[in-house]
Amino acid sequence: MDKDWKKLITFLLLILLVSAIFNTLIILNGGKIEENIPYAAVLIFSPAAISLLVNLIYEKNVRGFGWKWQHTKWHLVSYAVPLLYIVGAYGLVVLAGFASLDLEKINELGFGGILMIPTVGITGVVLQVLGEEIGWRGFLLKNLYKKMSFGKASLITGAVWALFHYPLLLMGNYNNGATPAWYALLCFTLAILSANTIINWLYIKSGSLWTALIFHSVHNSLLSDLNPLIVNSQITPFLLTEFGAVLAVAILAAAFYFWKKRDELPSA
Repeated sequence: MDKDWKKLITFLLLILLVSAIFNTLIILNGGKIEENIPYAAVLIFSPAAISLLVNLIYEKNVRGFGWKWQHTKWHLVSYAVPLLYIVGAYGLVVLAGFASLDLEKINELGFGGILMIPTVGITGVVLQVLGEEIGWRGFLLKNLYKKMSFGKASLITGAVWALFHYPLLLMGNYNNGATPAWYALLCFTLAILSANTIINWLYIKSGSLWTALIFHSVHNSLLSDLNPLIVNSQITPFLLTEFGAVLAVAILAAAFYFWKKRDELPSA
């Protein structure tokens, strides 16, 4: 077995171990993330910490993750794509009458507050997202892509990323709780596999981890900030958030566009 496979297997085994321990601790302590911040923090930063540790063990350095900012065009695309599919999905649901805008909250925010949502507001999740992206893209995807096609490497990365969230989605309060668990799991899996395809494409195309960081930060931040501005009907939870069908389909449509362009990617 060559060194790359050893690195991948070590990373996956350690992720499994840490995830099992700290998800169990959170679930046994009530399952609420906000009441188990120390345990949740370990989970959030474990992909980064484990990938850096594995690289130090096998390579004696922390190079090769894509730290360099290059090809600014793709960084701008990384910002625009999640902005477009989230605003598009939410706008469609509102226009169709399945939800409405909370005008009182919007007026309280004012123009400046609204403008901060897709700008300054994004910075609030950057550190959290970095804890995941160093592991999922900077280590796991990059090493898988050395061994297999983009499609196979993306499928494995996406499956690991999704499974990492399943315990608290099913047995904790990561799910919004407004829809059946099976439905939330289905929509979440479709959304995360689709977003994973786009992020992977941008990371490989640009060679920069910052594309993944920007994309993931915009996605998380916008969903967090837009949801409170929506007045839900009974059907809204089935359509929006990471656990709704309309947003999942919107991300899938964007992913299909990038999937068709996979032949444009450079070799590992």
